[in-house]
Amino acid sequence: MAEAPYRAYFYPMRLALLSVGENFMPLAWWTPVSKRPFRLLFAMDRENHTLTLLRELGEAALAFLPWEERAWVVRAGYLSGRRVRKAERLGVTLRKTRSLGHTWVPEKALAVYEMRVTEWPLEGDHALFLGDVVHVEGSPRAKERPILFLGFRDYATLGETWRFRP
Repeated sequence: MAEAPYRAYFYPMRLALLSVGENFMPLAWWTPVSKRPFRLLFAMDRENHTLTLLRELGEAALAFLPWEERAWVVRAGYLSGRRVRKAERLGVTLRKTRSLGHTWVPEKALAVYEMRVTEWPLEGDHALFLGDVVHVEGSPRAKERPILFLGFRDYATLGETWRFRP
């Protein structure tokens, strides 16, 4: 059976910032997979410096920033934490996470999910990680103007909301 080519018809996806240690990267390939225990699954390119840090520290935080912070959040994906201190280069103030030993998150984050992570050993060009959420904090404002990744270099935010009433 022939392998299907990659086609990204599933976008938009909510863009988050994955923090590991003092490094961070934008990440759209994440999803909740369990409520009890609360778990998130995420995938990252095997070439990322963040992957090395994840394997070393075993912890991470998924942070959500408002639309107004999109420029530096996206730019962080074009800088390597191997070569630069991203927070310093981008002018981002970090704060220590509440329950993790080594990880810092941007002060302007509207929601943060702190996790202990384990890798899922699967083949592919992306490594899969399962994060057991150990602490959550956030503001209802985190839902208002999210950074949505449309694919390639395109982004959007919400412009209209609707509530279903049965």
